[in-house]
Order: sequence, then structure tokens, then C-alpha cells
Amino acid sequence: MYKSKKIFALLLSALLLFGAMSGCADRQTSPSTPSESSSVPESSSPSESSSAPESSSPPESSQAEPEVAMKTVTDDLGREVTIPVKPERILALNSARIEELFSLGVTPVAKVDEYKIREEGMNLPSVGQSKNINIEAIYEVKPDLILAHTRNHGDIVKALEETGFPVYYFDPAKNQQLSDNDVLMFLAELIGKEKEAQQYIDELNAFSAEYAKKIAEQTDIKTGVIINDGDTVKAAQKASGFGAVLEALGIENIVPDDLPGAATASFVNFDVETILEKNPDIVFIMAGSNDKEQNKALLQKYVNDPKWAGLDAVKNGRVMILPFKVNPNRSSRQDMIRITAETILSSVK
Repeated sequence: MYKSKKIFALLLSALLLFGAMSGCADRQTSPSTPSESSSVPESSSPSESSSAPESSSPPESSQAEPEVAMKTVTDDLGREVTIPVKPERILALNSARIEELFSLGVTPVAKVDEYKIREEGMNLPSVGQSKNINIEAIYEVKPDLILAHTRNHGDIVKALEETGFPVYYFDPAKNQQLSDNDVLMFLAELIGKEKEAQQYIDELNAFSAEYAKKIAEQTDIKTGVIINDGDTVKAAQKASGFGAVLEALGIENIVPDDLPGAATASFVNFDVETILEKNPDIVFIMAGSNDKEQNKALLQKYVNDPKWAGLDAVKNGRVMILPFKVNPNRSSRQDMIRITAETILSSVK
């Protein structure tokens, strides 16, 4: 019995010793190395932790500018121009186009110095004179569309292009068969204002028709011409704000569409012999100012000139001074039509 207990004790001691030795061996063969215990988890590396979590960044659409719808068009110089479908910051470089924008309910971002019609237009920042545009001033107003004109801006195409703003050129020589209303509608289609243009045209046509009716009922005037005084005779062509007034009042302008210089000026050379041959019913002389005495002297110069004596307009007292205000730089189309009609009707005896 004693012997059995002794054997059991020896076996138990041996087992305990073997277990202790195994534990020591495990601790020596699988330690935690310094490189593993001190390494930073991959997900917390500096390059990733320094960036904001994706979920916390604002949506991309809230950071970017709203995308502007664009379209590509071909202007009268044959240039392809990419412009906004509905531009919001338009710059027109001549008075007539500025007034057209106002008639469409659009306030341009700037004016040219010649513009003298609406107070809100005269108070706009200036980009210089129509024939002497200040390119630096264009940068300041940041237009999203520039409307230029071959008559005044044909020599600054490159300078305007270099501003980086879209530039659309109009060439009246290519639009001589178009009425002012057609040109306005074309502009409206270019900038997405067709509805406003049609409303304006309907109102203007009704306005003009009333005066045309009075002239037709009270006079026998069918043809006419507008002359700009100078060393040579120059007459307003149809594709001009002046010539268009006659057409609006139902009076045929005797000046042909295809005279040399039509692309560069509202008034073109027109010889006296042709005027005598056409024998217009009424002749307007452009006033150089509001000075009544000066205008009276100007009128007498033509009325008393023997070479004009054979004109029916001279015989019938229908050589008249066209008031100084009748000018696309100084009056709206409505006012130009009204003032011209009232001047004609004042000759009725």
C-alpha cells in the first residue's frame, strides 16, 4: 500500500515538471516582437487619417458652380461661338443694341458713352465709345456674352476674342433684307427671349400703324429720303435705325440696299442726280443740334439751292429738318417713329 502511494507521487511530480517545462518552451519560441507590437494599424496611417472621412464631406454638387447650358452658333463673320443658352450678363457695344436689350426686358452689364435714352442705361458703367471700346473695362464687368457690330468693331475682333468672353458679331450688310423687327427677333432667339420679342413687336407694330394710317389719310406722301448734311450728300440706308423709321410709317425709302459702304455706315454716299430722278415726296435733313436758328439756316441752305428746285418736296414745302432727338443713340424706336410722324403731320395745311 505504501509502495503504491509512493509510485503515484513520483508519477504526479513527473507530470507537473513536464508541464512546467512545456510552458517555458512556449514562452521562449513565440514572443511578441517589438515591430509587431509598435506598428500602427494600416487604417490609421497619416495619409489616410489626415483626410476627412468620406461620409463627412459635403456633396460635390454643393461645392461646384451650377452647370450653365451652352450652345454653339455661327455669327455673321462665320465664326463658331459657344455661348450660354440664356446669358445673364450681356454687353452690347452700340446704342441701338443696348436699347434692343432693354426692349426685351434685359438690363446689360454696361453701356457705351453714346447711349442717351433710358436713365437706367445711362447710369450703367461705361466701356468707352462705340468706336473706341475700352478693352480693360470689359474685364471689369465680366460679361457672359458680348454683342459686337462690324461697322464699329470690325478692327478689334482679335482684341475682343482675347478677353476670353464669348463674342458674337452682327453684320448689317448681311441683313439688309431684314426689317428691324426681324433683327430683334433674331437677337431674341440668340439669347432665349422670343416671347418678350414678340410682345414688343406686336405693340410696336400697332403703335406704328396708327401713325402710318394718319399719314396715309392726311397726306399723299409715299416716298422719302433722310439726308445727313456735309460736303457730300449722304442718305440713310434701309438697314439703319434712321431708314427703318420711314418704313415703319409706310414711306418707301428711295435709297437702294446695295450701295457701297452699307456694311460700315448708316449713311451712304447718294448723289443729287439720283435724288432728283427718284423725286421723293419728302426730304428730311438731319439736325446737327437742338439750336433752332442753326436748323433754320440748314433748311434754307437746301430749299434755296437751285439744284434742288425741281423736287416736288421743295415745291410742296416738304423739305424738313428731322429733329435732333431722332437718333438711335438718343431715342427709342417708338420715340423716333412718333417724333418723325408728328413732324410730317405738322406740314399738313
